[in-house]
Amino acid sequence: MFFKLTSKTFLRTINSPKSRFLGRKTLGIRNWSTFTSDDTSLTIHSLKASFPYIWLRDSCQTPECIHPTTLQKLHRTSDIPLDIRPVHDGVQLTDDGIRVVWTDGHESFFHASFLKRHSSPGNLTSFHKDVEQKPWDNSSISKARHLFVPYESLKTSAGLLTAITQVSQAGLMFVTGVPNKETSNETCELRTLAQIFGEIRPTFYGELWDVMNVQNSHNIAYTNLDLGLHMDLLYFEHPPRYQILHCLRNRVKGGTSIFVDALHAASVLRDTHPADFEVLTKTPVAFHYINDGHHLHREHPTIELSRPTATSPRGSISHVNYSPPFQAPLPLSTPPEFYPALRRFAAMLNAPENTYKYTLREGDAVFFDNRRVLHARTAFSDIEDQVKEGETNRWLKGCYLEADAMLDRGRVIRTRSESTS
Repeated sequence: MFFKLTSKTFLRTINSPKSRFLGRKTLGIRNWSTFTSDDTSLTIHSLKASFPYIWLRDSCQTPECIHPTTLQKLHRTSDIPLDIRPVHDGVQLTDDGIRVVWTDGHESFFHASFLKRHSSPGNLTSFHKDVEQKPWDNSSISKARHLFVPYESLKTSAGLLTAITQVSQAGLMFVTGVPNKETSNETCELRTLAQIFGEIRPTFYGELWDVMNVQNSHNIAYTNLDLGLHMDLLYFEHPPRYQILHCLRNRVKGGTSIFVDALHAASVLRDTHPADFEVLTKTPVAFHYINDGHHLHREHPTIELSRPTATSPRGSISHVNYSPPFQAPLPLSTPPEFYPALRRFAAMLNAPENTYKYTLREGDAVFFDNRRVLHARTAFSDIEDQVKEGETNRWLKGCYLEADAMLDRGRVIRTRSESTS
């Protein structure tokens, strides 16, 4: 139980260490907070958070627990006694934190900023400089301030941070003015562009690959046919997170690129048709690529959820898996309700108000989240006076990246900019 502190009690508490411990429950006070301790935890009143003793002992940040140069943890969570407690009168508030002497003989100090950081999921997210995803439709993405960024801007920390934030939030960005003279995989500008954000992820297509009209192609992307909304490589266990397509040549009629935020559509489906949403999260869909000397196969639910958290008790939408061109026959056990649910979801994905269209110009590069944003392309045909023997008139060069390196760079730049501001 808490009791009301008078001004006399306040001064007496600060000046008398013994008054911090009042029987089984104890209370202490300093300028930055008061605390209450009981048999299992320490409650910091200013943070409105309780810290279990076992969590505190395991999270100790002293040099005996965290190596001072590698910053790596020196003990295992399983090493901490389950009944760990502070010794009698072992909790002391200081001007900038809390000092604890434990029954195992160890002494910990927790800075107030450390305790605040871990007092809520929101505070921890803020510390890690994570950027929240923002679902979009045609209207909102068309107004995005940084949907188009100049290539030269990426060579500055501020410009790179702007681009990383745009991709993290919307999953879609266009880079303009990317040189397209060099076309080989070794010397092309796409390699340089991609490595600004992170390491290129190789696949069976190689590190970089070309999308152009090829006769008798083994992949629909390498034709001039209409290519519907899809995601790449869903027949992988871990499909690549990001994709970049650099337009080297575009001298055709048609070939407009189409993008849809599947996160937005899935969020709307969750709110308006929860039963359909649920069946799409639980029904496995098989994807395969059995061609050209490869045999790849994997199942994913159409909508993947992350595990529930304090900030998202229902579980947030982590990925969408939708790629009709590479979908294998569904299992015979597929529930009947899956089919109308998928039909409704597909209609939402293809709704004009949810689609963003843009015809890539030579020197443009589009950067998008392959686990969230669907891409498509309209059919195209040659322009007669543009046709040259032995040349393709529509040529994109592409590559894949993962999220970790890009997010790492974004966090470092944000931290650096905050420390100098």
